[in-house]
Amino acid sequence: MVGGVGYTDIKSNLVAGNSVINLGSPVVDSVNQGPQSDDTFHPVITGEINYTFGNRWQAFLGTSLDDAVTLDGVTQLGVRKDLGAAGVLQGGVVFSGMPTVVWEDPYAEGVRREETDRDSTGLRLQWDRILGSATEFTVTYRDVSIDTERSGLGVTSVACDRSCQDLLLRDGDQFFFDASCLFRLGEGRRHLLRPMVRYTVDNRDGDAISGDAYWFQLSYVFLGQGYTVASNVAVGSASHDARNPIFGVKTDSDRLAVDTTLFYRLPTESGRGQAMGSVLWGEDDSEVAFHDNELFRISIGAMYRFGSRGQHTSASRGRAITSWDR
Repeated sequence: MVGGVGYTDIKSNLVAGNSVINLGSPVVDSVNQGPQSDDTFHPVITGEINYTFGNRWQAFLGTSLDDAVTLDGVTQLGVRKDLGAAGVLQGGVVFSGMPTVVWEDPYAEGVRREETDRDSTGLRLQWDRILGSATEFTVTYRDVSIDTERSGLGVTSVACDRSCQDLLLRDGDQFFFDASCLFRLGEGRRHLLRPMVRYTVDNRDGDAISGDAYWFQLSYVFLGQGYTVASNVAVGSASHDARNPIFGVKTDSDRLAVDTTLFYRLPTESGRGQAMGSVLWGEDDSEVAFHDNELFRISIGAMYRFGSRGQHTSASRGRAITSWDR
Protein backbone atom coordinates (compact mmCIF):
# COMPACT_ATOMS: atom_id res chain seq x y z
CA MET A 1 0.00 0.00 0.00
CA VAL A 2 1.15 3.54 -0.82
CA GLY A 3 0.17 6.66 1.10
CA GLY A 4 1.46 10.18 0.73
CA VAL A 5 0.84 13.67 -0.58
CA GLY A 6 1.01 15.10 -4.06
CA TYR A 7 1.08 18.40 -5.90
CA THR A 8 -0.62 18.61 -9.29
CA ASP A 9 -0.64 21.46 -11.81
CA ILE A 10 -2.94 20.96 -14.76
CA LYS A 11 -3.93 22.90 -17.85
CA SER A 12 -7.17 21.51 -19.28
CA ASN A 13 -10.50 22.81 -20.51
CA LEU A 14 -11.95 19.29 -20.39
CA VAL A 15 -11.12 17.75 -17.00
CA ALA A 16 -12.18 19.14 -13.60
CA GLY A 17 -10.34 16.59 -11.42
CA ASN A 18 -11.85 13.69 -9.50
CA SER A 19 -13.48 13.06 -6.13
CA VAL A 20 -10.21 14.02 -4.38
CA ILE A 21 -8.68 16.61 -6.72
CA ASN A 22 -10.60 19.76 -7.72
CA LEU A 23 -8.94 21.48 -10.67
CA GLY A 24 -9.79 23.63 -13.65
CA SER A 25 -11.62 26.91 -14.21
CA PRO A 26 -15.44 26.64 -14.25
CA VAL A 27 -15.69 29.62 -16.64
CA VAL A 28 -14.21 30.01 -20.13
CA ASP A 29 -14.82 33.24 -22.02
CA SER A 30 -14.37 31.75 -25.47
CA VAL A 31 -13.79 28.40 -27.18
CA ASN A 32 -10.86 30.11 -28.93
CA GLN A 33 -8.82 30.31 -25.73
CA GLY A 34 -6.41 27.70 -24.48
CA PRO A 35 -6.59 26.20 -20.98
CA GLN A 36 -5.40 28.09 -17.92
CA SER A 37 -3.12 26.60 -15.26
CA ASP A 38 -4.60 25.42 -11.97
CA ASP A 39 -2.86 23.57 -9.14
CA THR A 40 -3.58 21.88 -5.82
CA PHE A 41 -2.12 19.66 -3.10
CA HIS A 42 -3.87 16.34 -2.51
CA PRO A 43 -3.51 12.96 -0.81
CA VAL A 44 -2.05 9.99 -2.68
CA ILE A 45 -3.45 6.59 -1.74
CA THR A 46 -3.04 3.51 -3.90
CA GLY A 47 -2.14 -0.14 -3.65
CA GLU A 48 -3.38 -3.67 -4.01
CA ILE A 49 -4.92 -6.15 -1.60
CA ASN A 50 -4.44 -9.77 -2.60
CA TYR A 51 -4.86 -13.24 -1.21
CA THR A 52 -2.96 -16.26 -2.50
CA PHE A 53 -4.72 -19.61 -2.60
CA GLY A 54 -3.24 -23.01 -3.20
CA ASN A 55 -2.26 -24.19 -6.65
CA ARG A 56 -0.83 -20.74 -7.61
CA TRP A 57 -4.13 -18.82 -7.63
CA GLN A 58 -4.34 -15.26 -6.35
CA ALA A 59 -7.30 -12.89 -5.97
CA PHE A 60 -6.68 -9.13 -5.87
CA LEU A 61 -8.39 -5.76 -5.56
CA GLY A 62 -6.77 -2.40 -6.00
CA THR A 63 -5.35 0.41 -8.08
CA SER A 64 -1.92 -0.12 -9.54
CA LEU A 65 0.76 2.55 -9.84
CA ASP A 66 0.40 2.09 -13.59
CA ASP A 67 -3.11 3.58 -13.44
CA ALA A 68 -2.57 5.96 -10.51
CA VAL A 69 -0.55 8.43 -12.59
CA THR A 70 -3.75 9.48 -14.38
CA LEU A 71 -6.70 11.41 -12.98
CA ASP A 72 -8.77 8.36 -13.88
CA GLY A 73 -8.58 6.14 -10.77
CA VAL A 74 -9.10 2.71 -12.33
CA THR A 75 -9.73 -0.05 -9.80
CA GLN A 76 -9.46 -3.71 -10.74
CA LEU A 77 -11.01 -6.76 -9.09
CA GLY A 78 -9.70 -10.00 -10.47
CA VAL A 79 -7.69 -13.18 -10.22
CA ARG A 80 -4.30 -14.26 -11.53
CA LYS A 81 -2.95 -17.75 -12.10
CA ASP A 82 0.69 -18.77 -12.34
CA LEU A 83 0.75 -21.36 -15.13
CA GLY A 84 4.42 -22.18 -14.70
CA ALA A 85 6.24 -22.36 -18.04
CA ALA A 86 3.15 -21.04 -19.86
CA GLY A 87 3.28 -17.72 -17.97
CA VAL A 88 0.95 -15.78 -15.69
CA LEU A 89 -2.67 -15.27 -16.73
CA GLN A 90 -4.71 -12.48 -15.16
CA GLY A 91 -8.30 -11.36 -15.64
CA GLY A 92 -10.63 -8.99 -13.88
CA VAL A 93 -13.26 -6.32 -13.84
CA VAL A 94 -12.13 -2.68 -14.07
CA PHE A 95 -14.23 0.19 -12.79
CA SER A 96 -13.96 3.82 -11.70
CA GLY A 97 -13.19 3.53 -8.02
CA MET A 98 -12.58 7.28 -8.12
CA PRO A 99 -14.58 8.71 -11.07
CA THR A 100 -13.06 11.48 -13.13
CA VAL A 101 -14.92 14.81 -12.94
CA VAL A 102 -15.53 16.56 -16.25
CA TRP A 103 -17.80 19.40 -17.42
CA GLU A 104 -21.40 18.79 -18.52
CA ASP A 105 -20.67 21.16 -21.42
CA PRO A 106 -16.94 21.93 -21.75
CA TYR A 107 -17.71 24.42 -24.56
CA ALA A 108 -20.15 26.62 -22.62
CA GLU A 109 -18.97 30.23 -22.95
CA GLY A 110 -19.20 33.01 -20.39
CA VAL A 111 -21.15 31.02 -17.79
CA ARG A 112 -20.25 28.78 -14.89
CA ARG A 113 -19.87 25.25 -16.22
CA GLU A 114 -21.40 22.46 -14.16
CA GLU A 115 -19.41 19.38 -13.12
CA THR A 116 -20.43 15.80 -13.82
CA ASP A 117 -18.87 12.36 -13.29
CA ARG A 118 -17.21 10.31 -15.97
CA ASP A 119 -17.66 6.65 -15.00
CA SER A 120 -16.40 3.53 -16.70
CA THR A 121 -16.68 -0.21 -16.26
CA GLY A 122 -15.09 -3.00 -18.22
CA LEU A 123 -12.85 -6.03 -18.39
CA ARG A 124 -9.09 -6.56 -18.51
CA LEU A 125 -7.23 -9.70 -19.59
CA GLN A 126 -3.46 -9.94 -19.25
CA TRP A 127 -0.98 -12.67 -20.18
CA ASP A 128 2.52 -12.11 -18.78
CA ARG A 129 5.70 -14.17 -19.36
CA ILE A 130 4.01 -15.69 -22.40
CA LEU A 131 5.23 -19.29 -22.92
CA GLY A 132 8.27 -18.64 -20.76
CA SER A 133 9.30 -15.47 -22.59
CA ALA A 134 9.56 -11.92 -21.23
CA THR A 135 6.61 -10.80 -23.37
CA GLU A 136 3.32 -9.46 -22.03
CA PHE A 137 0.01 -8.77 -23.78
CA THR A 138 -2.98 -6.95 -22.27
CA VAL A 139 -6.49 -6.28 -23.62
CA THR A 140 -8.82 -3.86 -21.83
CA TYR A 141 -12.41 -2.98 -22.63
CA ARG A 142 -14.20 -0.05 -20.95
CA ASP A 143 -17.71 1.31 -21.26
CA VAL A 144 -17.51 5.09 -20.70
CA SER A 145 -20.52 6.98 -19.36
CA ILE A 146 -20.98 10.73 -18.75
CA ASP A 147 -23.62 11.26 -16.07
CA THR A 148 -24.96 14.49 -17.64
CA GLU A 149 -23.95 15.10 -21.26
CA ARG A 150 -24.59 18.60 -22.65
CA SER A 151 -21.62 19.17 -24.92
CA GLY A 152 -22.22 22.09 -27.28
CA LEU A 153 -25.43 23.24 -25.65
CA GLY A 154 -23.94 26.39 -24.12
CA VAL A 155 -21.61 27.60 -26.88
CA THR A 156 -22.67 31.06 -28.13
CA SER A 157 -19.98 32.12 -30.62
CA VAL A 158 -20.80 29.21 -32.95
CA ALA A 159 -24.17 27.83 -33.97
CA CYS A 160 -24.46 24.30 -32.57
CA ASP A 161 -27.79 22.61 -33.25
CA ARG A 162 -28.82 19.09 -32.31
CA SER A 163 -26.82 17.45 -35.12
CA CYS A 164 -23.75 19.42 -33.96
CA GLN A 165 -24.25 18.30 -30.37
CA ASP A 166 -24.63 14.67 -31.47
CA LEU A 167 -21.09 14.76 -32.91
CA LEU A 168 -19.74 15.70 -29.45
CA LEU A 169 -21.30 12.87 -27.39
CA ARG A 170 -18.68 11.30 -25.12
CA ASP A 171 -20.46 8.09 -24.08
CA GLY A 172 -19.21 4.91 -25.71
CA ASP A 173 -16.63 2.12 -25.71
CA GLN A 174 -12.86 2.05 -25.42
CA PHE A 175 -10.54 -0.81 -26.38
CA PHE A 176 -6.87 -0.88 -25.33
CA PHE A 177 -4.31 -3.34 -26.75
CA ASP A 178 -0.89 -3.35 -25.04
CA ALA A 179 2.19 -5.38 -25.95
CA SER A 180 5.54 -5.18 -24.17
CA CYS A 181 8.73 -7.14 -23.55
CA LEU A 182 11.12 -7.02 -20.58
CA PHE A 183 14.90 -7.10 -21.02
CA ARG A 184 17.31 -7.58 -18.10
CA LEU A 185 20.76 -6.19 -18.82
CA GLY A 186 24.15 -5.56 -17.22
CA GLU A 187 26.01 -7.12 -14.34
CA GLY A 188 23.59 -8.78 -11.97
CA ARG A 189 20.80 -8.05 -14.48
CA ARG A 190 19.90 -4.95 -12.48
CA HIS A 191 19.07 -2.82 -15.52
CA LEU A 192 15.56 -3.44 -16.82
CA LEU A 193 14.22 -2.16 -20.14
CA ARG A 194 10.60 -2.56 -21.22
CA PRO A 195 9.46 -1.17 -24.58
CA MET A 196 5.69 -1.05 -24.88
CA VAL A 197 3.21 -0.18 -27.62
CA ARG A 198 -0.47 0.59 -27.05
CA TYR A 199 -3.21 0.86 -29.66
CA THR A 200 -6.48 2.44 -28.52
CA VAL A 201 -9.85 2.38 -30.27
CA ASP A 202 -12.39 4.97 -29.10
CA ASN A 203 -15.87 4.07 -30.29
CA ARG A 204 -17.93 6.95 -28.87
CA ASP A 205 -21.48 8.01 -29.69
CA GLY A 206 -20.09 11.23 -31.19
CA ASP A 207 -17.95 10.85 -34.31
CA ALA A 208 -15.87 13.93 -33.42
CA ILE A 209 -14.82 12.18 -30.19
CA SER A 210 -14.35 8.73 -31.73
CA GLY A 211 -11.02 7.73 -33.21
CA ASP A 212 -7.86 5.79 -32.50
CA ALA A 213 -4.49 6.43 -30.90
CA TYR A 214 -0.97 5.00 -30.75
CA TRP A 215 1.30 5.16 -27.71
CA PHE A 216 4.97 4.12 -27.67
CA GLN A 217 6.73 3.90 -24.33
CA LEU A 218 10.20 2.96 -23.12
CA SER A 219 10.56 2.13 -19.43
CA TYR A 220 13.87 1.83 -17.60
CA VAL A 221 14.42 0.48 -14.08
CA PHE A 222 17.63 0.30 -12.10
CA LEU A 223 17.63 -2.08 -9.13
CA GLY A 224 20.18 -0.65 -6.72
CA GLN A 225 21.28 -1.73 -3.27
CA GLY A 226 18.38 -0.57 -1.13
CA TYR A 227 16.79 1.62 -3.77
CA THR A 228 15.08 1.42 -7.14
CA VAL A 229 14.74 4.04 -9.87
CA ALA A 230 11.98 3.69 -12.49
CA SER A 231 11.71 6.08 -15.45
CA ASN A 232 9.46 6.27 -18.49
CA VAL A 233 9.49 8.20 -21.75
CA ALA A 234 6.47 7.98 -24.04
CA VAL A 235 5.22 9.55 -27.26
CA GLY A 236 1.99 9.07 -29.15
CA SER A 237 -0.68 10.52 -31.36
CA ALA A 238 -4.47 10.48 -31.50
CA SER A 239 -6.73 10.97 -34.51
CA HIS A 240 -10.51 11.44 -34.72
CA ASP A 241 -13.12 10.17 -37.13
CA ALA A 242 -14.82 13.51 -37.85
CA ARG A 243 -14.30 17.23 -37.57
CA ASN A 244 -15.27 18.89 -34.33
CA PRO A 245 -18.23 21.09 -35.39
CA ILE A 246 -17.29 23.83 -32.91
CA PHE A 247 -13.93 24.42 -34.62
CA GLY A 248 -14.43 22.97 -38.10
CA VAL A 249 -11.34 20.74 -37.87
CA LYS A 250 -10.42 17.43 -36.27
CA THR A 251 -8.96 17.77 -32.78
CA ASP A 252 -6.08 15.38 -33.53
CA SER A 253 -3.16 15.61 -31.13
CA ASP A 254 0.43 14.61 -30.40
CA ARG A 255 1.29 13.34 -26.93
CA LEU A 256 4.46 13.26 -24.84
CA ALA A 257 5.09 12.15 -21.25
CA VAL A 258 8.11 11.58 -18.99
CA ASP A 259 8.24 10.45 -15.38
CA THR A 260 10.70 9.22 -12.77
CA THR A 261 10.04 7.44 -9.47
CA LEU A 262 12.54 6.67 -6.71
CA PHE A 263 11.91 3.91 -4.15
CA TYR A 264 14.23 3.88 -1.10
CA ARG A 265 14.15 1.02 1.37
CA LEU A 266 13.61 2.27 4.90
CA PRO A 267 15.92 0.95 7.65
CA THR A 268 13.19 -0.93 9.50
CA GLU A 269 13.44 -4.36 11.08
CA SER A 270 10.89 -5.89 8.71
CA GLY A 271 12.47 -4.39 5.60
CA ARG A 272 9.00 -4.00 4.08
CA GLY A 273 8.80 -0.21 4.12
CA GLN A 274 9.98 2.08 1.34
CA ALA A 275 9.96 5.83 0.90
CA MET A 276 9.05 6.98 -2.56
CA GLY A 277 9.09 10.17 -4.61
CA SER A 278 7.78 10.70 -8.12
CA VAL A 279 7.81 13.43 -10.78
CA LEU A 280 5.54 13.31 -13.83
CA TRP A 281 5.07 15.67 -16.77
CA GLY A 282 2.89 15.14 -19.81
CA GLU A 283 1.23 17.14 -22.56
CA ASP A 284 -1.37 16.67 -25.26
CA ASP A 285 -0.75 19.14 -28.11
CA SER A 286 -3.98 19.35 -30.11
CA GLU A 287 -4.72 20.93 -33.48
CA VAL A 288 -7.12 23.15 -31.51
CA ALA A 289 -5.74 25.20 -28.59
CA PHE A 290 -8.93 24.68 -26.56
CA HIS A 291 -8.19 20.93 -26.47
CA ASP A 292 -4.56 21.26 -25.34
CA ASN A 293 -3.71 19.55 -22.06
CA GLU A 294 -0.66 19.66 -19.79
CA LEU A 295 -0.02 17.91 -16.48
CA PHE A 296 2.78 18.27 -13.93
CA ARG A 297 2.77 16.21 -10.74
CA ILE A 298 5.11 15.68 -7.80
CA SER A 299 4.29 13.14 -5.10
CA ILE A 300 6.07 11.79 -2.04
CA GLY A 301 5.02 9.07 0.34
CA ALA A 302 5.72 5.68 1.81
CA MET A 303 4.98 2.16 0.63
CA TYR A 304 4.54 -0.81 2.94
CA ARG A 305 4.28 -4.38 1.73
CA PHE A 306 2.14 -6.68 3.87
CA GLY A 307 2.32 -10.46 3.74
CA SER A 308 4.68 -12.35 1.46
CA ARG A 309 6.39 -10.58 -1.38
CA GLY A 310 5.03 -11.19 -4.85
CA GLN A 311 7.14 -11.73 -7.91
CA HIS A 312 5.90 -8.58 -9.66
CA THR A 313 5.94 -5.06 -8.30
CA SER A 314 5.16 -1.80 -9.99
CA ALA A 315 8.78 -0.75 -9.59
CA SER A 316 10.26 -3.87 -11.15
CA ARG A 317 7.80 -3.72 -14.03
CA GLY A 318 8.69 -0.07 -14.55
CA ARG A 319 5.62 1.24 -16.27
CA ALA A 320 3.46 4.32 -16.21
CA ILE A 321 0.87 5.40 -18.73
CA THR A 322 -0.39 8.95 -19.01
CA SER A 323 -3.72 9.59 -20.73
CA TRP A 324 -6.18 12.42 -21.00
CA ASP A 325 -9.87 11.84 -20.38
CA ARG A 326 -12.44 13.28 -22.71
